[in-house]
Amino acid sequence: MRSPEFDLADLEGILPSFLRHSGAAVALKDLDGRYLYANQGFSAFADRPADELVGQSDEDMLSPDLVAVLGSAHDEALRQRRSVSVEVEISIDDRPLLFTSTHFPVFDDDERLIAIGVVALQAATKAQEAHEAKRALAQAESEKAQLVSTLRNLEELALTDGLTGAWNRRRFEESVESEIHRAARECQPLTMMLVDIDHFKCINDTLGHDAGDKVLVELAKLLSDSVRKSDSVTRWGGEEFVLLLPNTGLAAAQALAERIRVCIEQHSFELVDRVTASFGVAEFVAMESWPDWMRRGDQALYDAKENGRNRVEVSRPPPLTTALDGDVRPAGNFVKLVWKNRFNSGHELIDAQHEGLVRTANELLVSVLSSRGDDHATELSHQLIGDIRQHFSDEESLLGDIEYSCLSQHRQEHAALVTKANELAASVSRGEQPVAELFQFLAYEVIMRHMLGSDRHYFPLLPATD
Repeated sequence: MRSPEFDLADLEGILPSFLRHSGAAVALKDLDGRYLYANQGFSAFADRPADELVGQSDEDMLSPDLVAVLGSAHDEALRQRRSVSVEVEISIDDRPLLFTSTHFPVFDDDERLIAIGVVALQAATKAQEAHEAKRALAQAESEKAQLVSTLRNLEELALTDGLTGAWNRRRFEESVESEIHRAARECQPLTMMLVDIDHFKCINDTLGHDAGDKVLVELAKLLSDSVRKSDSVTRWGGEEFVLLLPNTGLAAAQALAERIRVCIEQHSFELVDRVTASFGVAEFVAMESWPDWMRRGDQALYDAKENGRNRVEVSRPPPLTTALDGDVRPAGNFVKLVWKNRFNSGHELIDAQHEGLVRTANELLVSVLSSRGDDHATELSHQLIGDIRQHFSDEESLLGDIEYSCLSQHRQEHAALVTKANELAASVSRGEQPVAELFQFLAYEVIMRHMLGSDRHYFPLLPATD
């Protein structure tokens, strides 16, 4: 959990009364050890103003000896998921004082560890110290629900747009990579929709910025009400929004954009007679970075503006000519896969199978681009699917032998890839899709993305073979 940005005065208003008024030094840290909050008691303990502590770590403020002791308590609380206490000596006003610093885990309602709390109490006598520490921890535990609520409020402050309540750029950027990986893992489409209010500057210039803000708030609600809970709405800047649509292909996203466009056009905004918006829609394609994907969506949005506004334009998938740091070479609208020594795992069977899959994929590419006909390409694609299934079976057996901790997830990924491959092969056989679509999936999603993605996680665990 990253340290959120927030106003300390706002935080003081939502913290439990125990934390605001207790004489104990109390702080909250994110899982990386950076302070989310510190009360005035902790300010004396750390010897700096409380508001300067936020975003800092112990390494930024304390001596190496103290950092080692407190860092050990933080790590143990994380690892053991229980309270850990250590004694430290702090010099305050040139007087050495003994403190007991207790680190305790903070969980959310789903029992996910989301933060580490710190209570530091000055040691008067051992008996008093034990009593005070026990009392402070008991009170902290009783306030757990409020602590969790506080952290959630902080997270919302950091990750949402203050005006519209939509996601902000930071939250989008933190989520988009995981959505891309999930789409690849589950073999599901993922589409982005860019929305821009037409002639928004005229609204601000004519009716004022307050009216413009109300339009943004109403539009954000329209967008949110038009999509599923699994979708997200981000205010990208000014009058532009980005919608991320998991498990949604280009055709479905285009239809959704058209429905939203009509909804906006027919909506009666509070202060504006009529508002329209332009849309750019782009589906993610294999090997594409998310900034490149967004640039395609942005170009589609630009085309919508140029073609008269109040319309939907889509970006067609680009030719696959670049990927994997130059480890592919152009071949028509596809790319030839090139085997590199750095792809090797050090295990003879795995490396031989991986290289063989690349070789067969390139044979399939040649067949797709040649004049030999779809029958030969279809035959090669079935051979490639068979080789992939055999490789997956051998790989799962090997990972079972080494007791790979992520074997279950890896096996599920294999099953999803094979199911999708078989569905595409059947569709090709029925004449519903060209064999080139099957090649693209097998070569880029199954072989290169899976082999150079998920497979590389277990490479360091493999026994080397000659």
